[in-house]
Amino acid sequence: MNEPTLFDRNCEEDLDRLFALANRAGEGDLTAGEEAELASILEKSEEAREIWAAFWELDSMLESESEIHEALDAKSRPENVVAMPGVRPGGGHSIGSAGKGSESRFSIWKAAGVAAVLAIGIGFGYWRMNQEAAGIAQEENPPKPVPEGEEKSDPESQYQKLLATAPDLGTGSKVRPNTNIQLVAAAGAIPILAEGESISFNKHIRPILADNCFSCHGPDEKARKAKLRLDDEESAKEEVIVPGDAEASELVARIVSTDSDEMMPPPESHKKLSREQIALLRRWVEEGAIYEGHWAFEKPVNPIPEGSDIPGYPLDFLVGLDLKKHGLEPSPEARKETLIRRATLDLTGLPPTPEQIETAMKDTSEGWYEAMLNRLLESPAYGEHRARYWLDAARYGDTHGLHLDNYREIWPYRDWVIAAFNKNMPFDRFTIEQLAGDLLPEATQSQKVATGFNRCNVTTSEGGAIAEEFLVRYAVDRVSTTSTVWMGLTAGCAQCHDHKYDPITMREFYQLFAYFNNTTQPGMDGNAMDSPPVIRVWDSQEQEKRAGELSAKIAEVKKKSAEALKTFDPAAVKFEEIKPEIFDHGRKAEPSNLGVTGDFGKGDPFSVAFRYSLPQADTRLILASHVDPKQNDRGWRVVWENQSMLVELIESDPGKMLKRGSTRRFKPGSSAHFAFTYDGSGTSRGIKLYLNGLPLANRFINEWYDTLESDFPVPDAPLLVGGADSGGEQMPTVIEFFHSDRRLTDPEMKALGELYVVTRIAAKDPGKRSAKEKGQWKNFAAAFAPGPYRDSLMELAPLEHELAKIESQVPVTLVMHEKPESAKAHILDRGEYEQKLDEVTPGLPEFLPDLTGKFEPNRLGLAKWLVHPDHPLTARVTVNRMWQELFGTGLVKTAEDFGLQGESPSHPELLDWLAIQFVQSGWDVKRLYKTMMLSKTYRQSSAVSPELVKRDPENRLLARGPRFRLDAEVIRDQALAASGLLYDKMGGPGVRPYQPAGIWKTVGYTNSNTQTFFMDYGESAEHRRTIYTFWKRTAPAPNLAIFDAPNREDCVVRRERTNTPLQALVLMNDPQFVRASRYLALRALIEKDNADARLDFLSLVLRGREMDANEKKIVMNSLDQFQNAFGSNEAAAKNLLVDEANPTFSLRGENVVELASWTMVASQLMNLDEVLNKN
Repeated sequence: MNEPTLFDRNCEEDLDRLFALANRAGEGDLTAGEEAELASILEKSEEAREIWAAFWELDSMLESESEIHEALDAKSRPENVVAMPGVRPGGGHSIGSAGKGSESRFSIWKAAGVAAVLAIGIGFGYWRMNQEAAGIAQEENPPKPVPEGEEKSDPESQYQKLLATAPDLGTGSKVRPNTNIQLVAAAGAIPILAEGESISFNKHIRPILADNCFSCHGPDEKARKAKLRLDDEESAKEEVIVPGDAEASELVARIVSTDSDEMMPPPESHKKLSREQIALLRRWVEEGAIYEGHWAFEKPVNPIPEGSDIPGYPLDFLVGLDLKKHGLEPSPEARKETLIRRATLDLTGLPPTPEQIETAMKDTSEGWYEAMLNRLLESPAYGEHRARYWLDAARYGDTHGLHLDNYREIWPYRDWVIAAFNKNMPFDRFTIEQLAGDLLPEATQSQKVATGFNRCNVTTSEGGAIAEEFLVRYAVDRVSTTSTVWMGLTAGCAQCHDHKYDPITMREFYQLFAYFNNTTQPGMDGNAMDSPPVIRVWDSQEQEKRAGELSAKIAEVKKKSAEALKTFDPAAVKFEEIKPEIFDHGRKAEPSNLGVTGDFGKGDPFSVAFRYSLPQADTRLILASHVDPKQNDRGWRVVWENQSMLVELIESDPGKMLKRGSTRRFKPGSSAHFAFTYDGSGTSRGIKLYLNGLPLANRFINEWYDTLESDFPVPDAPLLVGGADSGGEQMPTVIEFFHSDRRLTDPEMKALGELYVVTRIAAKDPGKRSAKEKGQWKNFAAAFAPGPYRDSLMELAPLEHELAKIESQVPVTLVMHEKPESAKAHILDRGEYEQKLDEVTPGLPEFLPDLTGKFEPNRLGLAKWLVHPDHPLTARVTVNRMWQELFGTGLVKTAEDFGLQGESPSHPELLDWLAIQFVQSGWDVKRLYKTMMLSKTYRQSSAVSPELVKRDPENRLLARGPRFRLDAEVIRDQALAASGLLYDKMGGPGVRPYQPAGIWKTVGYTNSNTQTFFMDYGESAEHRRTIYTFWKRTAPAPNLAIFDAPNREDCVVRRERTNTPLQALVLMNDPQFVRASRYLALRALIEKDNADARLDFLSLVLRGREMDANEKKIVMNSLDQFQNAFGSNEAAAKNLLVDEANPTFSLRGENVVELASWTMVASQLMNLDEVLNKN
């Protein structure tokens, strides 16, 4: 026999009785007899047990509005009590009345239990799901009379007894609801209303609709269903909302319906409104369903008008209002030592030195704190630290990011960002120069370098890639990045269709796209370090002037040589008299030894040429070499490998060599003439390749190691030509081998490339030569025969050499440059590059203010619009990220999304006030950081009580100071600084400190110049600040990635912050951190003469304070254990002091046991939460 169903009409009496008993149980009025009766009902029916479980899942009860008003007097009533919609004062329904309602009422109970009934106004209570975040004060109702002969126990006893006697309630909570807790809305949750507060569409309603409804009933026309827009007031009120009448509104009917064909959101969406959300929507309709524009798209309003008389600091005043609203008090100010470390880490990314701590501690003046901030803001380390955040947003990297992921030269842009922050460049200027510096009148070199912001995107030159497709991708990336960084919008969602949530149409997206679709950048980057457009970053005006003079002189000489060639007559020239001296190796297994010749060094220009025929099998062949195996193959060589022809100028193999080549396939069995010249510059750019006499038009140019550090002459090594591979079976044919102690000109190289043909032409009767042959002979003869033409070539060589040496000392950097005529832009169907629809021109989104309507239709106009003082987003978005840097979480947690799907600000008035202050200060970045950090809010202690954890676990209400784990770069820099190893040189190319072997190779391609990781040695590379670490996008440094550093393939304005055991393993085992522990221990041993002082020193440099007695006792115990362990195993102590990454930094000494023991103590302290966190 089937178990009775509670909702069967025959069981209505049980249902009514369950409701009645539930009412009495909630009020603590059950008698012993009623308890037994309730247990009997629960035992009979599974559905009764489900309702009972749902009942006890609720956290707190709220009586009907009239009952609350009767129970609470004006003084004791909380300001934030919520009245449930649909409950009439003085006439609240009893829960039992539901039992005699319609079938629809029964279905509501069946689907959602008590919670849904409460939500539609059957008023016995309102229970908040998260006690840590929210609660509500409630008085108990007057006790009801107990039937004669029955005794009533206290409510808590009744509850515990029910738990013991009732059947298992499954998932139902068995925790007694707290009936006397304050109402505190968790930041980011649906805000709770204060008594008398009207519902705000932006604050309370829009987040519900955006999360649950806008994907089908929002801005995206293609995805819209039933032609209904809930984001549009006119559409919503025409179709589903009757303002002031929830019962007549289809919106309300749908959200409470349990019919799967009618309910909203529909079951297949896997979304479900909570009872709080339903209640808010219902009350909003009852109050008139008033719409508001999205808060972020409205101009900020100053919450503290000029002349307002407010107590204390404005920032603290605004935070204090919110704390008071939630019944909280601010925490006391942090200890002085804590503030010193907190501020130093926040402004410089480095820990304070003992000397800095001492200076600040001794300053007892009232203005000590502000004086310290001023010093920190002027530190060069300030710009390095600020730039780190910006480079995440700019998606800066030292490699292309796709396919080969080759090196690109753009580090001057990174240095520009650092300098801009240190100079306190106003943020509006900072914006304009990065987005459109090249378009400014008479743009300076610095302003052009700044446009590297829009060249930081990933690019490719992969075989089979379509240039037009990737040009579209690049422009799309720039729209998305610009929108995120300056407006906090996810504009990229409108690439294929109208944005599903924000009012960004597809047309508007491609109007923004048009701003970035006019660059001269090619679709294929050639995998080159200097894919155009680029500029040289001159060190001085004199250097630039001399380079200009040389370029002009070279152009003049080339013009003169062209005139000389026109008048040159080859008739009297004899081939045998001008023929270059060449050597034919032929095809032999043993290489030909040409003796001690071909010895060139770093500063020597030279040229090498030969004709080759490759074997039929793929292998590795050395076609020509002048190397010394005893010196790690120092010298130079030409190698055929992986079907590429490579030129290598070698300091030391492996690793330190200039390596220039092409992934143009030199296939097995092929023949041609190959040559190269070197200009003596010491850089890979100084190597020029030729094929058949013409400059090799490389699609791929590989630069493994950009600049030689030392020379490569090997005067005693022989020059070898040809020879078999290592297996002795495959060998090339090499003939016409030629080398010269100068860099040959292009005409000379062309002549050498045609030597084979010219030899046959010279043997012909001049009268029988074709016109083509006559031309070939003339060019060859002119290049090598004495006369005005050859004189001009000889004059050209030293000029080109001098220019090459100057240019070798000057980096290039990727920049933006506009086409002279604007390229057309189109809406692309579904974002497909070849599916062009309507043509569009640059334009601004219509949902944002035009402001003046006079902005240029180019990147400069866009930049000016973004930093217009009345722009509603730019200042808000920027100050929010700055707040996030200091407090760990932005006032808008979703720093990347200020749109309808983003989180509402926890303190909207404060956000607006900061934005207005920022603009009115002239976009003064340093001033804004100082404004935040001078506040008592920032200076609070971060100590947290259990009560605060419950009520505000994420510190969104700001009742305590910031505390969160440091970012990856800061953790590494802190270790270097504390140990005394930090090398404070600023700027320059990225460096490669230690990382585990093989990581790059795992993701690398054969022809990539970042396939193999070669570590840079020495303190100038290994101990630089982490901002200068070479950033390979497909494989970021693992000790940074494990602490959540991004790969920089995309714009990131909010990093993840995880906590895993791998992080501790990195700190304890990574050679960089172990080295830091050694040197920190050494500092302590050298600078302090007893254990007590050494412990204080270690604690001071790592935590900013000395140890207390209990801490010292614990650490001394560890020290004793280490000393005992190493004392019985001195070999282990010595091994610990050996540096596995670079033996140069190994430590030795008489007392290795002592040093090893203190090394372990230093390592332990580096792992402390207090060290890894900003407190």
